[in-house]
Amino acid sequence: MGNIQRWLIRKMRKRYQMIKNYHKFLPQIKEACREVFGECEVYVFGSVVEGKFTAESDVDILVVVKSVPKSLMERAKRKVEIEGRAGLPEDHPFEFHIVDNEGFEWYKDVLKVKLKPV
Repeated sequence: MGNIQRWLIRKMRKRYQMIKNYHKFLPQIKEACREVFGECEVYVFGSVVEGKFTAESDVDILVVVKSVPKSLMERAKRKVEIEGRAGLPEDHPFEFHIVDNEGFEWYKDVLKVKLKPV
């Protein structure tokens, strides 16, 4: 096995461990979201909540805020700020979805995702 394959295997194992133990990161993620947005609600959803995750999964985090930044660039900046404040590594498995109350209702009622409060 070559160096690249060993490196990829190590990265996938690390990612899988982060996904498997996602709950350990939630307090710092919630705190980071509050630091960035002020009052907000944070939920986890997707394969980790359903217990159907793999090493290639992500951990979906729904952040419900009063006012969603209008531009894609501003939303990306806020996500990066959350990642930094939460101390997440560069290759973390967390996927942040920033929505307002209307977006929250869409996830809940239209997509019918199982939301787990943080």
